[in-house]
Amino acid sequence: MQKNAKLYLLGTLAFCLFLTIILTGLGELVIRLDTEHEESIQHDILLNSGAMISQNILKDITHGIFVTETLEALLKSSNYQTDNFNDWGRQIVVNDSAASAVQLAPNGIVSYIFPLKGNEGAMGHNLLKDKRRDDGALKAVQTREITFVGPIKLIQNGKYAVIARKPVFRVINGEEKFWGFTIALMLVEDILPPEIHNIEKQGYLIKLEGDDPDSTKKPLLYISDNWKNKNGISMPVDVPNGQWTLKLEHAPVHNKYYDPFRKTVFFVALTISIYIFIQQFLLQKKQKEILLLNEKLTELSMKDELTDSGNRRAGMQLLDYQIKQSKRYKQKLSIAMIDIDYFKRVNDEHGHAAGDSVLRHLSSSLKTSLRKSNSIFRLGGDEFLIIFPQTNLNDCALVIQNMNQYIKNHTCKLDAANINLSLSIGIAEYITEESMESLLRRVDMKLYEAKDAGRNTVKY
Repeated sequence: MQKNAKLYLLGTLAFCLFLTIILTGLGELVIRLDTEHEESIQHDILLNSGAMISQNILKDITHGIFVTETLEALLKSSNYQTDNFNDWGRQIVVNDSAASAVQLAPNGIVSYIFPLKGNEGAMGHNLLKDKRRDDGALKAVQTREITFVGPIKLIQNGKYAVIARKPVFRVINGEEKFWGFTIALMLVEDILPPEIHNIEKQGYLIKLEGDDPDSTKKPLLYISDNWKNKNGISMPVDVPNGQWTLKLEHAPVHNKYYDPFRKTVFFVALTISIYIFIQQFLLQKKQKEILLLNEKLTELSMKDELTDSGNRRAGMQLLDYQIKQSKRYKQKLSIAMIDIDYFKRVNDEHGHAAGDSVLRHLSSSLKTSLRKSNSIFRLGGDEFLIIFPQTNLNDCALVIQNMNQYIKNHTCKLDAANINLSLSIGIAEYITEESMESLLRRVDMKLYEAKDAGRNTVKY
């Protein structure tokens, strides 16, 4: 019983731990779902912000296209005469905030720059023979389309810029001949829309990579401080003859209420588990007390209070059980019925207290002289029943004879006198298929035969 109780408490403890884990897990699931929802919101914000930045970048780049096309139109209108280039350049640069400088490169050689101040280093630069940048120039000639390169570090001032080059072809004698390039130079710092800084102030990070045909490595147009390259999105920014990459990321989602919520859930889960365990522990303790009490009551209901031997009820139950065992296993079974001779005289002469002492003395003597004390029962008054499992009649008689001699040798000592007990005893052996009532009647008859024979004798 004690082992089962320990196993039950261990099972309860395991259940409580499991319950704590489950409830804590549910709390974590709630946090995770909320985090995923917040991640989804942040993702939508990044997409919308990225789309807005891309549109503004494309708008500024469109100015570069417009500038190169305007220069080409002015060249053609002047029959490719460049005398008025400074006037053209001044009007374009002043009216177009995106272009910081414009250039003409006849035969691929930069020969005209506005404004020239600060850009002198680019004068005379041969775009078609510069091994670092000829890929972009040659690509523009081959495709006859505007090509964007950059960001590149400008020769003239060390700043990073994006350059739009438009190849110009002149028709001579009905054949198109490469004339050179119209070039718009746009500083990176001028192309980037102000929304980038506004978004950064909201806690988002931005990285913008260009597409430079003159280089295998993607040039870095812009990158926020503390860029971590996670928790973000990547989206293309299509530009003429190329594609830039805009990346945006947000800080890891961490609601300030997550930690308090997590602690609260764990505390509640632990409290519930502890409460359940304590309740089960107390219930188990109470059940154990009830079980022990029931066992005690059962024991009391089966025991003779005066002699501490079994009572009639216990004797009848054991006898019924032994009869069933005897039937099942074909075993011998004998019983003895004992009655104290002249017990009424003891009560009359010495009082009922003395009679009780005699009964206790007999019970004790029977237990001492017999090898199985749990087979001795007081049926009532001075009558006792002894059950002998797996014992035939002759063996039973021998045991009874020795027992009787033991009792005769041990006087019952009272305060007023010593009493030598004599017993009338009947013995009967169980007959196959006999009922318990029949066996009791036969042993009772043998008891009365012993009494009729003058008492102090055994009949079987």
